[in-house]
Amino acid sequence: MLPPDAQMRELASVVLPASLGQARIDKAAADFLAWLRDYKAGAPMPSGYGFPRTQVVGPNPAAHYTEQFEQLGLSALDAAGKRAAVEKALQETKVDRVPPRPNGQHVATDLMAFFYGSSDGEDFLYGVAIKRDDCRGLENSGRRPAALS
Repeated sequence: MLPPDAQMRELASVVLPASLGQARIDKAAADFLAWLRDYKAGAPMPSGYGFPRTQVVGPNPAAHYTEQFEQLGLSALDAAGKRAAVEKALQETKVDRVPPRPNGQHVATDLMAFFYGSSDGEDFLYGVAIKRDDCRGLENSGRRPAALS
């Protein structure tokens, strides 16, 4: 069962950079929930160059999100309390890094993995409009990506 949109937006406001602005934070939360809704366990994963072994995605990582949100109790806390609750939860689950893709260990790191693994997240990290999932065309292939404003 997926958490309500409001809970995911609240968590996103804690774990994603405030410099994104609330509209982009809310969009990242909504995009993550849409990705979870469309998740198909057992779907084939791209093998990547030099890895001929076919792999499939595992079970939906959202299996324990409801309990994790209940344990966080974010709605009853102020901003500092929310951050402390997330930090404590990650320490208790022994999460020491953001996974390359959502893996179900904790909803907070899965949300971060989803965002930073996305085209928008990559653009944010580098501060330029790489738009890796968009085709810039051959005429633009030699140009550096435009700076984000």
